Amino acid sequence: MNPDFRTRLLAMGAVGVVTAVVVGYLTGTRMPKREYGIDPVAEPPATDRAPSYAQMRKLRRGPNARMYENAFLGLRRKNPELFAAVVQSDADRERALEARRARRAYEGAPPTIPHSVAQLGTSACVGCHDKDVQIGGRHALRLPHANYANCMQCHVVDGDPVPGIKDDELPENSFVGLESQAGERAWPGAPPTIPHSTLMRTECGSCHGVAGRLGIRSTHPWRSSCQQCHAPSAALNQRTP
Repeated sequence: MNPDFRTRLLAMGAVGVVTAVVVGYLTGTRMPKREYGIDPVAEPPATDRAPSYAQMRKLRRGPNARMYENAFLGLRRKNPELFAAVVQSDADRERALEARRARRAYEGAPPTIPHSVAQLGTSACVGCHDKDVQIGGRHALRLPHANYANCMQCHVVDGDPVPGIKDDELPENSFVGLESQAGERAWPGAPPTIPHSTLMRTECGSCHGVAGRLGIRSTHPWRSSCQQCHAPSAALNQRTP
């Protein structure tokens, strides 16, 4: 290729690039500015209030308008015992608390083991207590806390003899725990607060589920997030004020 022709070709290309840059810059600076953001929405009248949960269920929300109703309907068909009416009285609660105290050294202590154990490891305990299991006339409630490596570090066999010591020589336990009480309510009809600490008691259904004792059984065990409505006590959870 002729050197002079190549030089002219490169010069023309450079001029074309510069021209395109200048035209683009001038075109961009002369375009009207656009304001980005959310279009203003008229504020609702001051008299309007947020709809309640009961009202929201009646509002149309597209294909998921009956999402909650269908979820509860499917749960009712699968586990109808969850929705059985729970009729319990103050006397039932006292009997439940008395049975609860019978297997504890003091109020709030870990319950004792009401049967003999082979002490073959944690797997022998969670075999029954990992889920609600009924064996004969006994009901093994599921653990109210996460699985730990040594169950008998806190739970001892009820009436297990101590080698070398007679039963009448054992010292009496004088420790007094926190007395069981009902949760306080912010106003009449409000969900009660949790009347005990939540430490080692994260599985509420272990005591308050469908297999719990009558008197402390929940009337709505199908709701899985208990602390969404029932607030823990700052004093009982040992939090600093």
